[in-house]
Amino acid sequence: MKRLLTGMLFVFILNTAFSQSKDIEAIKSLNEAWLKSYPARDSLTLSKILADDFILVNPRGINMTKTEVLHSLHSPEVETVSVHIDSVGVRLFGDMGLITCKTTFILRMNNKESTGKNCYSDLYAKRNGRWSAVAAHVTLLSME
Repeated sequence: MKRLLTGMLFVFILNTAFSQSKDIEAIKSLNEAWLKSYPARDSLTLSKILADDFILVNPRGINMTKTEVLHSLHSPEVETVSVHIDSVGVRLFGDMGLITCKTTFILRMNNKESTGKNCYSDLYAKRNGRWSAVAAHVTLLSME
């Protein structure tokens, strides 16, 4: 009986670890798709990642809704040329996932390119078996 319980516990732990690993990879994949959507100006992909009740606090401290973030993707004033992930970490809390990243990016403004670095935290919620970004906070570290 003791062996049976130990075996069941072992299977449970393995199953939980495998499930968490899949969830972590899913969130990382969504993060990469999100970042790739900026240079591609791909609002369709970004729209699928962001929950309808999504809210972002941008580097200026302004709250932006999903609609506002999607609209800003096509701003003629600022174009994202590229984004590179410098570091990434994901933590799971049940059906919530927190990703923290640092990135290096290149923006084009008024036909001039500038390089910057930022860090951000995105909060994902698993709703109906699917991960969606529900909140984000971005901090600008530098801009050259």
